[in-house]
Amino acid sequence: MNFNFFPKLFKLILSCLVYIYISIGPLHSESNDSYGVSCQKFNSLTELSQCIVRKHPDYRIEEIKLREISGRKKIASYYFPSNPVFNSYAAIRKGDSTGPALLSGPTAANNFQVMVNQEIFTNGKREIAIQIADEEFKAQVIRLESVRRFLEFGVLKKMTRFRYLYLEEENSLNSLNLVKELKKVSKARVNEGLSPGIDESLSESEEIRIFKIWNQTHRLSENAKSELEVLLGAPLEIDITQIQHWFLPKDLPKEKVYLIQMAMQMRPELSLSEKEIELSVLRQNEVRRQKIPNVTLGAFTQNDGFNERVVGGMVSFPMTVWRDYEGETIIASSKIDSSKELKESVSRNIKQEVLFALTNYLTLSEEIKLYDTQTMERAESDLKNLQEAIRFGKIKIIDAINHQRILLQTKLNYLNTKSEFELAQIELVRVLGLPSDSLGVKP
Repeated sequence: MNFNFFPKLFKLILSCLVYIYISIGPLHSESNDSYGVSCQKFNSLTELSQCIVRKHPDYRIEEIKLREISGRKKIASYYFPSNPVFNSYAAIRKGDSTGPALLSGPTAANNFQVMVNQEIFTNGKREIAIQIADEEFKAQVIRLESVRRFLEFGVLKKMTRFRYLYLEEENSLNSLNLVKELKKVSKARVNEGLSPGIDESLSESEEIRIFKIWNQTHRLSENAKSELEVLLGAPLEIDITQIQHWFLPKDLPKEKVYLIQMAMQMRPELSLSEKEIELSVLRQNEVRRQKIPNVTLGAFTQNDGFNERVVGGMVSFPMTVWRDYEGETIIASSKIDSSKELKESVSRNIKQEVLFALTNYLTLSEEIKLYDTQTMERAESDLKNLQEAIRFGKIKIIDAINHQRILLQTKLNYLNTKSEFELAQIELVRVLGLPSDSLGVKP
């Protein structure tokens, strides 16, 4: 197409391109800046998790919905339900009179009419719409907080779990190297006739067993690492997931009843369900007010068939005959009942989560006491001594396998219990509705 022959079309397309560039350009730059923020420069896991949450699509979707609801508030604040309607017509009448001469007159006339109609709110519909929009905005703020907490504590759990899996992988790899050394020693002893042939078979079987443990731990560690890398949007550096030993606030009540009461007061999910009930009641009131329809007012001026100017007004009042809003009333009433049942369901889920989290914390806190510092240091020292004993042939192969198996299992059990205990503390803080900052940190 040659735009030289269509100068107006060319200017129109050029104007559209400039508008699209101006409108969309800042949006893309804002999005890139937001997603490009690095979350690898924070000193604590809490700060890191908060940074990840701000970049998470689920959280950003809820933020966008907040902007959407602010637009609904703007719509609800309009003073009229629709724009005014302008109507006009014009007609010219020409003709000859066929009546008596005395009654004959000019038969030509200019007829025209100009009318403006405006629909107006009645029965407080605008006020109830503004109230609903305000409550929707408040509900969305609570929902945003609920999503933020869920994502933040989820990130804390993922990072804690990955760090302990990384330690389990290191320990199982050290044990695998120890078994490989054991297999070399047993093979040399068998060749020299110092040990029976079964020692070599036992060491090979033990190597397979330890390799399976290491491989499983390695797989879980890599999966956990990939989850964190997706959340970070960048390769994971092991230094940013340093182990932080959590501990609960000292002023927490110990009775289950008080903990449940605390959760009921602090959890945003319950506040959100209560806000949904309020919204359902408001929407039911809105439906009831719809039974009285809006009134349309009009004003017109016209020139009639006798070339006379007429100015007048009109009122249009729709009749509620065929559509009586009975179905809408049933739907609104059902949503109120549904919201109440949802609140009861949320309340039960919160109680159950508190009881589960408390049980896990209490049982694991007792179990972790078995792994005192001296026991774990002695196990670590015994593993090093065992390695020296194997290297210099100071221990039988079967005894070395049994000792190594027991010591390795002790270390893995400790890491697993420690990991579960840390996760239990994080989960207990979450279900109680406390902020993540309430978790204390030990070096």
